Amino acid sequence: MIPRNVFRSRWAALLWAGGILWTAYDIASAPPGAPDNAAGAATIANALG
Repeated sequence: MIPRNVFRSRWAALLWAGGILWTAYDIASAPPGAPDNAAGAATIANALG
């Protein structure tokens, strides 16, 4: 739920939107050095024979 008073100021709205975008980026991006899914799938397939 969005508090209504955040949009009374353009700067507050900009900071709120930046926080939403930052959160979305952090959730969607993989951590540095993490293996990709294709390499993980190949490892599992090799382990299963």
